Amino acid sequence: MEQAIIKACKFIDEHLKDELSLDDIAGFVGYSSYHFSRKFKEVTGKTVMEYVREKRIFKAADEIKQGANICETAMKYGFDTHAGFTRAFLEIYGCTPIQCAQHAQKKYGKGMIKMEKAKIVIRPVCKDDVQDLWENVYTAMTPRQITEEKVLPAIERLKKGEGIELVAQVDGRVVMSLPMIKPFWIPLGVLFDNNYTLTGGAEDEIMGKLLEEMKKQCRMLNVSTLISPQPENSESAKAFMYFGFAEAWKSGGWVYLAMSV
Repeated sequence: MEQAIIKACKFIDEHLKDELSLDDIAGFVGYSSYHFSRKFKEVTGKTVMEYVREKRIFKAADEIKQGANICETAMKYGFDTHAGFTRAFLEIYGCTPIQCAQHAQKKYGKGMIKMEKAKIVIRPVCKDDVQDLWENVYTAMTPRQITEEKVLPAIERLKKGEGIELVAQVDGRVVMSLPMIKPFWIPLGVLFDNNYTLTGGAEDEIMGKLLEEMKKQCRMLNVSTLISPQPENSESAKAFMYFGFAEAWKSGGWVYLAMSV
């Protein structure tokens, strides 16, 4: 059955612009609609037509990011109305098609933070940070992915004492983040999902503040040593050594940097 599901997914990907029904897809792989739909949901966690709709939305989003007309793209992928397309897009992507297009057109990069008289707040991440994180930190993800894969797990880890994600808020806008997970009962905290490189500007000052607050939070979480895994000889490894980390060990092209808190 798993091979049939793989075959069906490929068939769906190749016919996203065509009319598709459950009977069409099940028939293509040689199963009854009832049996196939039940097994498909067991494996993927989605109904067949939920999967089709999600794939259509992501394909449409790719085209909208490249400047395609939203209404024409909606029609191309089987949505009869702009309103229906927007509702489906918002549910799956976590933002509207217009917001997606605007996000894709923005130019992101370092060196844009102005520190003169800026108010900096370092705090744990919260649900209200999703938009800022989308714009300034996790720009390649969707708002829904940021919510489900970053923010909610970080909040849950903090509740359980298993880690924390700190954000730096400058004049009310989140511009950077620093996640840490405490994976075992031993007093180690691992900084992950971070490839920060030095800029010689305001960002370095903000990262320094994030790390200082992280050390305070680690002590409250009974973490005595922070570990930062980085690719060997990378700019990100050099950056964390600049902030006081030292090489602990190397393995498989990675250097594991450590700092006592």
